[in-house]
Amino acid sequence: MISSAETHLLATLLSQEDQLHYHQINNIQLPQHVLYILHQLTFTFTPSTSSSSSATLWTAITLLKKLYLLSQQQHPIDLITIVASFTLAHKYQHSQTHILDYHLIAHTFNIHDIQLIHDGEVALLDALSYDISVPTPDDFFSYFSNLANNTDPKIKTIIDEARLALSSPSLSHQTFGVLHNYSPSVVVLSVMYNHLTSNSWMSEQVKKIIVGKKDGDQYVKQLIHCIAELQSVMTSW
Repeated sequence: MISSAETHLLATLLSQEDQLHYHQINNIQLPQHVLYILHQLTFTFTPSTSSSSSATLWTAITLLKKLYLLSQQQHPIDLITIVASFTLAHKYQHSQTHILDYHLIAHTFNIHDIQLIHDGEVALLDALSYDISVPTPDDFFSYFSNLANNTDPKIKTIIDEARLALSSPSLSHQTFGVLHNYSPSVVVLSVMYNHLTSNSWMSEQVKKIIVGKKDGDQYVKQLIHCIAELQSVMTSW
C-alpha cells in the first residue's frame, strides 16, 4: 500500500521534471567536451561507490543547460563555469558527507587560483537566481527503492543494482549525454525495464507515472525511445 507521503513525493518529482520539460531543458545539446570534463570531474572527485555520483553529474549538466537557455552569449560555458557547475552540484548532492579538494581540482585542470572556482560558483548561482534544485534519476531510484522495500525486497535489490549501474564510471560521457535528453523518470524506468522485464510490479509503476503526466502519450513515446537507445548501449556497461 502506497502511503500519502510517497504519493506526494512522486507528484512533486513529476511536477519538477515537467517544468524542465516545459522549458525544453532536455532538448539542449551540450558540446561533447563539456560532457567529457563533467564526467571526468564526477568520477575522479566523487566516491566511486556512491550512487549519488550520477546525481551530481546529472545536476551539473542540468545547471549548464539552464545557463545555456538563459543566454549563451551572456553566460559563456568556459572551463571555470563547467568546474563551478560540478562543485555546486556536488555540494548540493553530497552536503557534508564528502568534501571536495578544490586545490586538487584546480591543479588537475590548470586553474591557477581556487578563488576563480568560488567566483564561478557565485556567478552561476546569480545567473540561476540561486535555484539549483533539479530532479535527478537518483531521486526516482530512491522513491522506487523505498516503495519496493515495503512490498518486495527482491525487487528492491534489483532496483538498487540498476541504480549503481547508472553511477558506473564505465558509462561513457556520450551515453550519459544521450540519457540526459530524456526526463529523469524516463531514464529510471528504462534502466529498471532492462532489469525487470515482464514484471507486473514494474508495469504498475509505469501506469502510475503516466497517470501523473500532462501528456501521457508523448511520455510513452519517450519511454519507448529511451528503452531502445539504452538497449543499444547495454553491451558497453
